[in-house]
Amino acid sequence: MWVKGKMSVPQIVIKRRLVVLLLFSFMFSFILLGRVFWIQFVLGDELKDRALNQWTSDVPIEPKRGTIYDRNKNPLAISATVDTVVASPPDIKDIEKTASLLSTALNLDKEELEEKLKDAKDKKKGAIYIKRKISDEESEAVRNLNLSGIYFTKENKRFYPERNLCSHVLGFTGIDSQGLDGIELIYEKYLKGTPGRIVSEKDALSRKLPFGIDKYVPPEDGLDLVLTIDKIIQHIAERELEKALAEHNAKRGTVIVMDPKTGEILALTNKPDYDPNNYSEYPQQLWRNAAVSDVYEPGSTFKIVTASAALEEGVARPEDTFYDPGYVIVSGVRIGCWRHEGHGSQTFIQLVENSCNPGFVDLGMKLGKDRMIKYIKGFGFGETTGVDLPGEARGILDPSKVGPVELATISFGQGISVTPIQLITALSTIANDGKLVQPHVAKAIIDKDGNIVHEFSPAPLRQVVSYETAQEMKKILESVVTNGTGGRGKVEGYRVAGKTGTAEKYVPGKYVVSYAGFAPVDDPKLAILVIIDEPSGGLIYGGTIAGPVFQKIMADSLNYLGVEPQIEIEEEEKEYIAVPDLRNLYIEDAKKILFQNGLSARVDGEGYVVTEQVPMPGAEVKKNTTVLLKVSDSRTNKDPVTIPDLTGRTVKESTDILNAIGLNIEIVGSGYAVKQTPPPEVEVGLGTTVRVEFSQNP
Repeated sequence: MWVKGKMSVPQIVIKRRLVVLLLFSFMFSFILLGRVFWIQFVLGDELKDRALNQWTSDVPIEPKRGTIYDRNKNPLAISATVDTVVASPPDIKDIEKTASLLSTALNLDKEELEEKLKDAKDKKKGAIYIKRKISDEESEAVRNLNLSGIYFTKENKRFYPERNLCSHVLGFTGIDSQGLDGIELIYEKYLKGTPGRIVSEKDALSRKLPFGIDKYVPPEDGLDLVLTIDKIIQHIAERELEKALAEHNAKRGTVIVMDPKTGEILALTNKPDYDPNNYSEYPQQLWRNAAVSDVYEPGSTFKIVTASAALEEGVARPEDTFYDPGYVIVSGVRIGCWRHEGHGSQTFIQLVENSCNPGFVDLGMKLGKDRMIKYIKGFGFGETTGVDLPGEARGILDPSKVGPVELATISFGQGISVTPIQLITALSTIANDGKLVQPHVAKAIIDKDGNIVHEFSPAPLRQVVSYETAQEMKKILESVVTNGTGGRGKVEGYRVAGKTGTAEKYVPGKYVVSYAGFAPVDDPKLAILVIIDEPSGGLIYGGTIAGPVFQKIMADSLNYLGVEPQIEIEEEEKEYIAVPDLRNLYIEDAKKILFQNGLSARVDGEGYVVTEQVPMPGAEVKKNTTVLLKVSDSRTNKDPVTIPDLTGRTVKESTDILNAIGLNIEIVGSGYAVKQTPPPEVEVGLGTTVRVEFSQNP
């Protein structure tokens, strides 16, 4: 019994130990299986990538960026294959010597390059860039060095074969061929393509294995982009704008040429500009696309909106008459006309022809704030047009701050700020029978075989004014060119509609002048806006400075497009008139002499005596030519003199006028002139006293 009990105790212990060992084995096996699962399935992809990085090198291959063409498939931006210098630090034997030779060949800093190579070798990097996208001369110089550990790879570099041409539309790309500005940025997803790669095996020191396996994944090149831009019209616009800036010593300028029926932009230029091949060498402010990003007070070109709204709402008809005494008073504020003595009685058509500010104030008041704001927004002001260019501004329009005086000034284009692209879009609305279109510069996306992948053809956004109103406005704007201030925009053989603008900036004596128009009137093919910022010297008006630029661009572009003239140019000899010498004359006398000779006048400056004139005396001009007269506060010595009509003038104005022509004044009352003795048009001798009665109610 004792022996049997003694033998059973170890067996129980052994069994227990076996059970514990078995449980421990199961637990250990489970932990191992869990660890294997964790490594294989949870960390598998990460560890695989790390392993691949240790024994392979993955070199990306840049895709070829899509070509950008003008509307006629002329290349404006292309990509070409160039060399990039790459170093394999483990293969470089003498870093100091290599850095010295490469720095000379590639125009790099020797110390920086040496430090870069040492750092890469210490970190066991397999390859680093030395200099990317080098020139052919630099490539040849490096090849002649025959340095160990220095290799070449191929990359694509962006080139703009026309250099500065259309730079603000095209934009530019960065070192990795990524779009940074302009169309290059907006259509990046189409142009950039998909990168490829080369995978090679390497050893522990990051050196390429001589018999290793290489894997090549080819890149997918980007799609091509066709623009609405016409290279020839773009050349014409840039040429004429550059000439105008040089001639008038202007700060800068903008020209936009658009198809008013489709919104396609045929040319867009700002001067000065830059070369996108070397954009980093130019000040960043020159990269800015003023045509879409900058705002300015449009001046009288904005009167197109006011006139259209007045016709549409029935507050004015073409035959209605208006009286302009030379000023209008709104809430106690006196707003003058550019023609100091006023235009007198005139029809609505003449109101637009003469660009008469008081008349447009009258229209604005009759429309009222709500209706005026409605049409301003209807024509697209106060919001972006949606043009496919970066950085578009909305303009400045705050209806909550528009009171009676602000409404009056906005009616003739002051107190509101717009972008050039907004203004030409509004003008095109009239040319397009009242339908607002969206401006755009992209025409189509195509593949390498020329097949269309996507076409851009925005539909009209809305009907702003009726067809009838648009037709009436076309006739009126044509009359502005034929009979009014827009005469310098006339193109022989074509019916042209246009409107001039002259806006004084907040810096006294600085102006922005412009000319907006379209042709042919009955079937508009082109709408053009010309803006010249801060011209200097001579007579500064939109018609005289921007008008000739518009005329030349329109004439050359219509001829290039093959648009046949509508009006037969008379072959018989036209009547020419010698311009009389008007200097040192009282302005009213000068205008009478011009009228008697079949010429018209336009006055610039403040004062009452002519100091300069354009054209100069003796110049041969056609009948009905406008002669520009610059006046100042100097005196004339003409004797006898004709007594001027002082009606509506202030005491100071009346005194200045009479003193300027050598007459004295007797003042009766205060306010504005209502009666004078002797009466107007009477000739008297120098020193005569004119009795002028004034009243607070002109």
